[in-house]
Amino acid sequence: SARAASSLGFSKSASTDTIRETLRTQFDSEQAPALHRSSFESAGSGVIEDWHATVVVLSEAIQAVVSRAVSKRSDLLLEGVHLIPGSGILEGWRESGGVASGVLLHVGDEGTHRQFIRMREKHNDRGLGHYLGNLDRIRAIQEEMLEKADESGWLVLDASIGDPVGQIGDSFE
Repeated sequence: SARAASSLGFSKSASTDTIRETLRTQFDSEQAPALHRSSFESAGSGVIEDWHATVVVLSEAIQAVVSRAVSKRSDLLLEGVHLIPGSGILEGWRESGGVASGVLLHVGDEGTHRQFIRMREKHNDRGLGHYLGNLDRIRAIQEEMLEKADESGWLVLDASIGDPVGQIGDSFE
């Protein structure tokens, strides 16, 4: 996200993963179990319900990051799977006089998605198996996010096709 923010001329970026990691220092797994598992890991409910639980536990902290940027009249690129695409998070920004745009990057082809995960996760200590073993859940969450993004008028781009960062920049013009 820092590379994308820089390319797009944003001075600030925040990742929902970073927000989650910070909150983990304040709440243990008994206090907030959804905070201590991956967004795609099973918690005993359905895929989407389990994902929603990981979104809800972060929602106040994410809103605090957005509110601070709004109050400082700063720009912000906020990225992560812990956001349900919709107009809610964008409206406050627009009401304050700012420009806000929702963008969802996805990977349409499952084989390409596997390759993306392999490339990204070689630097992650959890290991490929953790992600590839849950690819069906990851893709179900992606499908839900695509549906919500379409309903909300967000820009939807396949990250494996063309230059998504350039396309995002073009959408601001």
